[in-house]
Amino acid sequence: MRSFRWLGLGTVPASADLRRRGWQMRALAMTGPSEVGDPFGQCLLLIDAGHRTIMRWLETGAHRPRRRMAMVLGVNDPVERARLLAMGVGDVLGTQATLAEIDARATRILGLGEVLPRYRGHGPLRLDLLDRDGFVDDKPLGLHPREFALLWRLLETPGEQVDKAVLLRDVWHLKHVPETNSIAVHASRLRSKLEHAGLADIVLTGPSGGYFVAAPLAAAERGAERRSGRRSGRRAGRRLTDHLGHGATRVAQPV
Repeated sequence: MRSFRWLGLGTVPASADLRRRGWQMRALAMTGPSEVGDPFGQCLLLIDAGHRTIMRWLETGAHRPRRRMAMVLGVNDPVERARLLAMGVGDVLGTQATLAEIDARATRILGLGEVLPRYRGHGPLRLDLLDRDGFVDDKPLGLHPREFALLWRLLETPGEQVDKAVLLRDVWHLKHVPETNSIAVHASRLRSKLEHAGLADIVLTGPSGGYFVAAPLAAAERGAERRSGRRSGRRAGRRLTDHLGHGATRVAQPV
């Protein structure tokens, strides 16, 4: 059965009471917004925009995973509605919304959660479909929408090469191969951001020019090898410097 929780001032108003449309309202015992963080599963959060404490909670990064399942009611300002939607809130409605519309939109929110996974991960990397960004240790990568879509598609089949034609179809929504090197440009920028986050060996180029995401273990091993190589290079450089330094001292000494 479809279920929701009411997060608002007082009791849920009749104009938004989804129980009248066959929903079940689940109890929410809480004394502060921190308790809202308990796992809800596929349960809609019906939020009164006039509840300032709840709205502050909704906008905090620590509770980002809850936004997709939230519907905010009572926002008449279109700019504010757009801002909340851009944050990843499931839906935002004004005071004129009817119960039938609330029901339809709430059903859509639950349905989206069943169609696609919210997250895809790769070792310490986590992609959030709602936020359209990647996170490493809860720090955002700041991915461009196309960079996110590219990485999301590659993580759909980790370890398997995805040809350029498939990426153009699934990410760029193109049926032909353009003359530009857009895929290579976005892949390069994506790699740069991953490397900056300490994940330099995840997105690789396949033998036929496509791209793939390495298995987590293989990527970790390559990262360790690269770090070991850099350390070995630095040690060799120091030995060479010491050797040349000693040699220069001996040449300078009279025979």
